[in-house]
Amino acid sequence: MKKIHQLKFKTRYAETDQMGYIHHSIYAQYFEMGRIEFMHEIGISYKKMEEEGIILPVYSLFTKYFMPLKFDEQITLKTYVKTLKGVRLIFGYEIINEKGIKTTEGEVVLVFADAQTGKPLRPPQKYTEKLISII
Repeated sequence: MKKIHQLKFKTRYAETDQMGYIHHSIYAQYFEMGRIEFMHEIGISYKKMEEEGIILPVYSLFTKYFMPLKFDEQITLKTYVKTLKGVRLIFGYEIINEKGIKTTEGEVVLVFADAQTGKPLRPPQKYTEKLISII
């Protein structure tokens, strides 16, 4: 059964650009917040994984903006795992504003890699079991 993690928070003034909108670079940070919280919720610690010599560098990032977010908006960030294929772990994201309107969607492709060499590696079974069970 597909699991969706929801993180609710308010946008901050420091995140806005000259037009008063949340700057496009901030969305990648939002996605990271959702991803780390989601993985923690299913029992995978980024910190512990890195201590084990496994890293998850970003391979690609896609963001589609339907409407801008502004300062002091209460938003809901929805995060879910789209797929785990080989060494690639793909997360999907949606941002919903306080009016219930989807403002943004995104996708981040991560690659399991060896922390020493940076080379891709198959994720350990303890992680694949947790991830596959929620797709």
